[in-house]
Amino acid sequence: MASISKKILGVYLLVLALGISLSTLIYINGQVVSSATNALVETDLPQLNDISKLRVAIFAQKPVLYEYYATTDRSVFLKKFEANQRIILQGLRVIHGDAEGQTLLTQIEFQVKQIAQLADQLDQTFTSPPTDWDRAREILLQVSETADKTTPLIDALVSLNQKHVTSSGQATQSRTRFMVQMVIVFSLVIFAIAILIGYYVNAYLAENAERRALAMFPERNPSPALRMTWEGKVVYANPATTELLLQLSLSSVVNILPHDFGAQLDALKSSTRESVEMEYTAHNRVLELLIYKLADLQIFHIYISDITDRKNAEDKLVYQACHDDLTELPNRRMFGERLREAISQAATNGTLVVALLRIDRIKRVLEGQGYEASDNILHAMAQRLVGILHDSRDLTHDTALFRLEGATFAMLLPDISTQQLIALGEKLQEKMREPLHVNEQELFFTLSIGTSSYPADGRDSENLIKNAEAAVNQLSAQGGNGLQCYTQDMNDQIGRGLSLENGLRHCLERNELTLHYQPQVEISSNKVLGVEALLRWKRDGQTAISPAEFIPLAEESGLIISIGEWVLHNACTQAKAWQNSDIGNLLVAVNISARQFQHPGFIGMVTAALNKTGIDPHYLELEITESVAMQEAEKTIATLNALRSMNIQLSIDDFGTGYSSLSYLKRFPINKLKVDQSFVRNMTTDYNDASISKAIILLGQSLNLKVIAEGVETAEQLALLQQFGCDEVQGYFFSKPLPHADLEQFLRTRIV
Repeated sequence: MASISKKILGVYLLVLALGISLSTLIYINGQVVSSATNALVETDLPQLNDISKLRVAIFAQKPVLYEYYATTDRSVFLKKFEANQRIILQGLRVIHGDAEGQTLLTQIEFQVKQIAQLADQLDQTFTSPPTDWDRAREILLQVSETADKTTPLIDALVSLNQKHVTSSGQATQSRTRFMVQMVIVFSLVIFAIAILIGYYVNAYLAENAERRALAMFPERNPSPALRMTWEGKVVYANPATTELLLQLSLSSVVNILPHDFGAQLDALKSSTRESVEMEYTAHNRVLELLIYKLADLQIFHIYISDITDRKNAEDKLVYQACHDDLTELPNRRMFGERLREAISQAATNGTLVVALLRIDRIKRVLEGQGYEASDNILHAMAQRLVGILHDSRDLTHDTALFRLEGATFAMLLPDISTQQLIALGEKLQEKMREPLHVNEQELFFTLSIGTSSYPADGRDSENLIKNAEAAVNQLSAQGGNGLQCYTQDMNDQIGRGLSLENGLRHCLERNELTLHYQPQVEISSNKVLGVEALLRWKRDGQTAISPAEFIPLAEESGLIISIGEWVLHNACTQAKAWQNSDIGNLLVAVNISARQFQHPGFIGMVTAALNKTGIDPHYLELEITESVAMQEAEKTIATLNALRSMNIQLSIDDFGTGYSSLSYLKRFPINKLKVDQSFVRNMTTDYNDASISKAIILLGQSLNLKVIAEGVETAEQLALLQQFGCDEVQGYFFSKPLPHADLEQFLRTRIV
């Protein structure tokens, strides 16, 4: 350390000597620069400015004389000329210089006097009538000659003065550059010295700090630190050790050490290890002990840490990771672990039932509540389910309830018989009939339970959960409130549904969709007035898929929007083609799905189809079902009015199967009602169906609407509809839905 101090002092003295030397040189050169700068600023530059003013004034004399000649305005002439003369005389007095400069000034002064004399002569010429214009022009010519002689003299004087300025500036610049170079050199030297000083200072401070840190480490350590002899005697204990003893009300260090501490020391002494670490509990605290062996010094260093808070935090994190925050039930992660354990236990002649419990209708209830109220409902529901399981004496102690997500819970039921499972389901259903009092409300819920069994329905957790979910999903789709055990056809249905949905996503790009058309016949004339466009799908160009199967799937997945747009465009294209052929104008009816009708871009979609195909809107009919029409009736009326303003025909399909309000029906701007085929099918044998069909026909006619019956298959049905006064019919009695080429042939055979 002493060596480093001497090096630092020597470097400081070197920097001081260099600083004094640089200051002296800068002072000497600064005086020289100051003298040169004063001469430049106080003499040369002002004189150059005076010469410039003199030059401007001398050159201004000639224009003044020519102006006098042109205007003969003596007052203006005298004013300007005398002003220039004053500036010239002032400049000649203040400008001075060396011998060469004085010679030039004398010559310039002579030329100035010549011009002044010529000016007097010109003035006399104009003031002595009559004016001798020839003499005036002669004087002006002499003025120009004199001015031309003055120009090189002025330029020479300016050049001479500029040489003085340049010389002074160069001298100043040279001295200044020299000082800058000295400063740069000194700065580089200082920078190098500073690095050297920094190195020595840093080494000094680091060595000093390390010594202090090492000296204070045990004292400042917040955890107990001990030094023991090779025989196990404590020779040092830091302040933190005393604090821990006081905190635990202990009198001796030995009391905070583990009971097998002596054995640990003996084992460490006889081993090749340098340290041993262990965790133990003492006096309701979790402590961590670290023993370091310093064999060369025959001592031990021992460090003790209180990790109670850390262990509690770890335990809390583990609990939170495995339990649901809201209900405090084990969560999906814990459910998966417990299920795998239960499968392992049931693998040897055991059984296991996985049950998923879904609260019916709870989503609709929760949507009307706030977050806090919804949480209260779910928490109360969980407590009810826990209570039911707790009171079920037939269940084993291994039965557990889990919350998966939302209103879905799960149970693991090991070694439960079919009778016990049914009894549990009935008990759950019975208890759910009791009202749930939450948020000052009386709420009623039902429960859907789907189960799968090990090993019959699956031998791993993934399949058991999947199959139980398939069971509860099917039950929920059927209205819920029951117990449904898994069957194989459930997954078959799900698999087919997924396969069909995947196929639907590519049906347009693969050109697998076609339109068939079923004629609509006017009863009174037996004339085909229009056709209904019906969608057909041949998957992979071979397998025909029923519309009753794929259209609901398209509606559910949202694919109905793009498919419906394709149907609308192609139906309009075909109608336009018929209008341009011998078929003529033929009304084409297109079914509009609920999702399509409620889409924000529906009106734009229809407008685009009309504009692109060029069809007359009067020959396009859009069919919406009764149930669609009654959803958001006011919005429906606005949409229908927009379509009617475009001259599009509108009809209500499947009339009589929904829940129409007559007050809304009369406000709908529709043209036609369609009697659903479910009434037409049995109307000749079922009095009620016949009465309903007749009532629909009379209702439509009373509202000035056309009425068409679909599904007509027999002459008896046609005769009865004609008797009721029905306007139009369609069905297999006339024709099944046909491709457009076959329909054209059918229509041509009916042309008389």
